[in-house]
Amino acid sequence: MYKLNSQQGLSLIELSIVLVTVLILVAIVGFAYDGIKARSRNDQRTTQIRKLQVFIETFYSQNMYYPSRADLNNFSWDQLNFKGFSINDIKDPLWASKGKACTVNNNPILLAKSQLGCFGYNPTNNGASCEKNAQNCDKYTLTATLENRGGIYTKSQLD
Repeated sequence: MYKLNSQQGLSLIELSIVLVTVLILVAIVGFAYDGIKARSRNDQRTTQIRKLQVFIETFYSQNMYYPSRADLNNFSWDQLNFKGFSINDIKDPLWASKGKACTVNNNPILLAKSQLGCFGYNPTNNGASCEKNAQNCDKYTLTATLENRGGIYTKSQLD
């Protein structure tokens, strides 16, 4: 006669091994997904900075000076001087959650130096600020802070 084994199912050790394996896989997928989302936001940032550069360079070609940060932070001015401009063009992808430092009247603005959630724009004249006399701006730097140790993405005037 055959003796039936009274053990059925998984032991506690086997079940623990399966559970730990599943948790490790979930963690790996979660980290990979977060990295993919951060890269996507970084791609958006670089695209938006390049788009802003086109607006600024077009303005320069028509006026022979770069706009001040105060001008760029004035949505009415932007609408008059940049064909096709949208307020979203200066919104970092994390603006809603991290961009409190670059918000005025619930609208995004450009800072002198970027930080996560905020773009930066720094126009100068021979290295000095040209905010008091925007018509003297002969250079600028646009910046975006990238996620995951991506550093700072920078664009400046075309030479």
